[in-house]
Amino acid sequence: MSVLIERGSAVPVYFQISEHFKKLIREGTLRTRDMLPSESQLATELGVSKMTVRQAMKALELAGLITRARGKGTFVAFPRLRHDLGQLTSFTEDISARSLVPSARMLAFHELPADESVAESLAITRGTTVLRIRRLRLADGKPVGIHDTYLRGVRVDRAELELRGSLYALLEDQGVRLISAEETIEAVAADREEAALLQIPPGAPLLLVSRITRGGAGEPVEFVKAFYRADFYRYTVRLQRERRGGVR
Repeated sequence: MSVLIERGSAVPVYFQISEHFKKLIREGTLRTRDMLPSESQLATELGVSKMTVRQAMKALELAGLITRARGKGTFVAFPRLRHDLGQLTSFTEDISARSLVPSARMLAFHELPADESVAESLAITRGTTVLRIRRLRLADGKPVGIHDTYLRGVRVDRAELELRGSLYALLEDQGVRLISAEETIEAVAADREEAALLQIPPGAPLLLVSRITRGGAGEPVEFVKAFYRADFYRYTVRLQRERRGGVR
């Protein structure tokens, strides 16, 4: 592997190496899941110490560009999925917009009485029957999230949902208008079941996104708790400062 290192430069050698790999990844020369040479191999090829290579790899890992699996090697990481908090979109729409293939694995599909949290979120009486849909969400076959969804007042055919994938598209085809939503985002640690489903260690960080989606009359239609791998997702918020009289 050819890496031009300016040894007399004030820029540290490890930084030059990490920047070279960043360029290869961002240009697409190195793609998701491509395996990088071992630290020993890179050190030999580049004529640097293993410690220098290790520093470069650590910088790439902190930037979210590579992942390291013990006993397997170092790989180009799955790109982080950016979600604009100003848009009400579905998982299928988000993933498809990034030229990835969305899919799902059904974990639960059944009716049950709403507990206090679900009832409050859907503005119904505790014990009212709701439909629960729990799915593992994947992008290009990689598990990235778990959706635990509760619906009130709508019917969903399981076979059709599994065929089409997008719950929002299915609801809208039935005449259910999804107009707005409120979301809260918090950091949580993956429990053993979530870790196994998402292929991460127990205790790894997750983003918990709780959403209440409203219909055309402002009524809550959906309450979903979505657990996303923190290394795959990032959220973007656009802020605008309000001008106040006399303040510059």
